Amino acid sequence: MKVGDLIKFNGTWGSTIIPGERQTGIVMEVWINGRTRKQAGVDVLWDNGDFSKQFSIGNVEVINEGR
Repeated sequence: MKVGDLIKFNGTWGSTIIPGERQTGIVMEVWINGRTRKQAGVDVLWDNGDFSKQFSIGNVEVINEGR
């Protein structure tokens, strides 16, 4: 996963998110674990305009890679 990738959320949102929102987003930043050197999270700009910081990469799937 890298900056510019289009992602899709795979999971279940809590009751604070309206159903149908935050279906897709764009990766704005990738966070790397300093000890394991593996990707730990991403900052995401969602389709409804919301911004998530250090969102878990286990809950998203890349659907279109950026260049």
